[in-house]
Amino acid sequence: MYVIKPYEKKGQMMIVSKSSIPGLVGYLNKQVRLQFGIRSVEVTIHFSDAINKENVYLSTDVLKQLRLPLTCGYDLVVQGGKVTIGPFIGILCELTNRKLTEMLPTYSSFVKGYRYIGGAIAVFSIEGIQKEKQTISGYLYDPEKNSWEVKSLPFPAVVMSIAEPSLTASWEVFHEHMKNFDSLLGGRVFNYPHFSKWEMHQMLRSELKEHLPETTLYTNVEDIHDMLYRHGNIYIKPLHGRLGKRIFNVVKNGEQIKVKYDEKRKRHEEVFSSNAESHLFFQKHLISGAFLIQQTIPLKLHKGSVIDFRVMVAKNEKGLWENLGIYSRYGARGQIVSNITAGGHTEIARETLKTVWKLEDKEIQRVEQEMEHIVLRSIKVLEKHGYHLGNIGIDVGLDDNCQMSLIEINHQNPDPYIALMAKDRLAFYKCRFQLMRYGRYLGGF
Repeated sequence: MYVIKPYEKKGQMMIVSKSSIPGLVGYLNKQVRLQFGIRSVEVTIHFSDAINKENVYLSTDVLKQLRLPLTCGYDLVVQGGKVTIGPFIGILCELTNRKLTEMLPTYSSFVKGYRYIGGAIAVFSIEGIQKEKQTISGYLYDPEKNSWEVKSLPFPAVVMSIAEPSLTASWEVFHEHMKNFDSLLGGRVFNYPHFSKWEMHQMLRSELKEHLPETTLYTNVEDIHDMLYRHGNIYIKPLHGRLGKRIFNVVKNGEQIKVKYDEKRKRHEEVFSSNAESHLFFQKHLISGAFLIQQTIPLKLHKGSVIDFRVMVAKNEKGLWENLGIYSRYGARGQIVSNITAGGHTEIARETLKTVWKLEDKEIQRVEQEMEHIVLRSIKVLEKHGYHLGNIGIDVGLDDNCQMSLIEINHQNPDPYIALMAKDRLAFYKCRFQLMRYGRYLGGF
């Protein structure tokens, strides 16, 4: 990495050692375009034998125009008459600056391998975006101090989103800013755009129908009774919900309809003696077009807990997908979902397949390979529809006979904390590291 230093004279100059950047040899006293994030300036190249190979001097005028921080180490890429300084990766983490500051210590995992990433790494919130000025206000990582410093910067060269705007008032402004980033940065925005559960089902059903439960969009109460007539046991889920919230399990037994759901962290159960009696309940809790109705997947039950699996994948420094870990999720006893946030727990999938499914090592390997195959097929379909993903968590159901069903694709913020909860620290840090390496790759480094 290069250390960039100020050259205390006016002008538009870049001064380097002749042997430090081979691609610049033919540009002595010529102009090149110098790029940092979204900003660029014309500079004249000068060589000096008195400069160390790792140092690059830029006129103070140039530094001001680029708003280039001098606390980071950078790589330089020469392509034709353009020199790119970077990488410059912005992570859109939160909706508000207050939450960004509160969560700041948790972002250290993104810079744990900084010496293999380099450049400027910034975290920011939706509130910190100044669209007209094309700047972000947030925190810049200082590798010397190993700390985050308050900073205003130009728009980055690469933007990764881990923000969670669904079901918030920030949903529309989030999409407005992300569309703007996408148009300016040309394919260097990832984990965007977002899709709903219904959109996911629509995209996947043509190629993975055998792994998908029957699903329909809720328009009125008759849709529920129609699905109950066919399956007897269904789930109703919000299109944009996360963390197992606002989910209803509905079971029909003769004329009786039983509904289980959680509200304000309390479990509820309602029993209705007829279809007509249940109408008011569903009309009160559901909105037409905002929920989907799904055939219940026959998940394994173990000591009162439902079990499913999370497959955690991320792109590497070459832009290729890698399976980083598969984890089983045990729902809290009696719960209708397996979400850890709803009181469940997790462990490495291999242990569950061995102790609960009673599989031998070869069978475990086959099951895990099949899960990975289904996940990669799903990602291929999503990418074909224009979704730019850097990491993803896909939930897979497994019945007693190891038949697999796709439950959900977590793409809005598929954070790898499940690996920490399963005591797989290496996978957690590897996921964060690979995201940054993928960002570096997108930036051309």
